[in-house]
Amino acid sequence: MRISPTGDNTFSKSQNTGTQYLIPKGLVSFVGICPPLLPGEEEKNFYVLFDMMAEEIGPTTNVEWFAVADVVDLLWDIGRYRLWKNAILMVSRRDALVTALTRTHPYYNPNAKISLADEEAVLWRTDPKKQVVLQARLDEAGYCTDALNAGALMEAQMPLATIDRFLSSARGQLNTTLKEIGVRREFADRARKAFDERLKLTVEVLKPKQIGPN
Repeated sequence: MRISPTGDNTFSKSQNTGTQYLIPKGLVSFVGICPPLLPGEEEKNFYVLFDMMAEEIGPTTNVEWFAVADVVDLLWDIGRYRLWKNAILMVSRRDALVTALTRTHPYYNPNAKISLADEEAVLWRTDPKKQVVLQARLDEAGYCTDALNAGALMEAQMPLATIDRFLSSARGQLNTTLKEIGVRREFADRARKAFDERLKLTVEVLKPKQIGPN
């Protein structure tokens, strides 16, 4: 899907069924616009997500189109937060590795130990033979893989807690938006049924009686 710069109606096309959903002309400046992207993100992925949600929700009113836009933006943010959690843990695991290497280093000079541990952390990633030697040193001191992962979690407590708050907020907003769509549609269905029933009764009352034979 692409937004027309001229303000013309644009289409959101389902990747699965080929169904096209026409975005109202007055909304093309507000709905289905890809947000500023971060390095590694691709515009096409945003529009694939938008098309999937348009197909799933099937908006029929202006309000529902705005709801689709909100849902897509929230899902995009949730996807970002999940990736960031993994990135934070990976960075923190290196910090945990440096801490373990520092504590198990045989040198007594604290400054020298920190500097050498940083160098060893680089060799850990680049030199498989050196990694075996360093791993043996850590194993001897009780720093197994699980211990390093736990250390990474402890290092990342604050940023992970912040990301979890963002995730919780985004999920709450997403659930509220989806619930509002359901409530609106349920009300519309009930109103339509009531109107149809009322119209049916009115037609029956006004229906002329058939005159039978004398």
